[in-house]
Amino acid sequence: MPPAFLARIVPRLTQRATLARIAMLYLVVMAGVEAIVIAYYGNAGWERLGFELAMSAVIVTLVGLPVIAYVAVQHAALKALSERLAHLSAIDQMTGLLNRQTFLDRLDLLLFENRGAGAGVFAYIDGDHFKSINDRFGHAVGDKVILLIAQHIRQVARRDDLAARLGGEEFGVFFKDASLDAASVVADRLRRDIELSGLMLGIPGFTISVSIGLAAHRASEGALNTMREADRSLYEAKHAGRNAVVVELKRYRAA
Repeated sequence: MPPAFLARIVPRLTQRATLARIAMLYLVVMAGVEAIVIAYYGNAGWERLGFELAMSAVIVTLVGLPVIAYVAVQHAALKALSERLAHLSAIDQMTGLLNRQTFLDRLDLLLFENRGAGAGVFAYIDGDHFKSINDRFGHAVGDKVILLIAQHIRQVARRDDLAARLGGEEFGVFFKDASLDAASVVADRLRRDIELSGLMLGIPGFTISVSIGLAAHRASEGALNTMREADRSLYEAKHAGRNAVVVELKRYRAA
């Protein structure tokens, strides 16, 4: 085999799953070939049969094994590429959070699996005065704000929570199995951390804040209904002066 081909496939051959697939295919091919040999030479005597079985094993090993290895490596490469493409299609390329459609699909599935009971709390998060930030400080700073908000969202989202960039400066987090009280505390901490991180950038006249609306999911309620209720609370947070958390139309105040 050409050196370039070997350099490409050897790393993949060391992967346990690929090795297992090669071994399985090799054994299947070997068993099939030897079954044919036995059927054809079964009446030719033990000496001839043993010779033919040995020769078939050598041929399968020298000719078939490299082909099997090549096919297994290509299968592994295509699988990895498919998984990579699926991952890229599921995330927002700028922030690494889920994109809107993937978020909605996964939330629908989560709510279906928990039908008959409340599944958690949805937080609608929106960057305040984002157009003004772009106009005053430029789109490069605006992009940094988006990334900063996304970073803080990742820090508060747990393993089983769903976090997404829903579009522009809008984000969403579904806190799975969380109570409104618990989600409210996390949302307010997120709000305060984002505000503080903006101040720490040290840009004169520059501040960052977010408004957050929360709504609890009710049994048998669809994802869009829960998000709509959170959006109403988000509107109240904006109307009340921004940089606030509103929980089911009531402003949250930390104890």
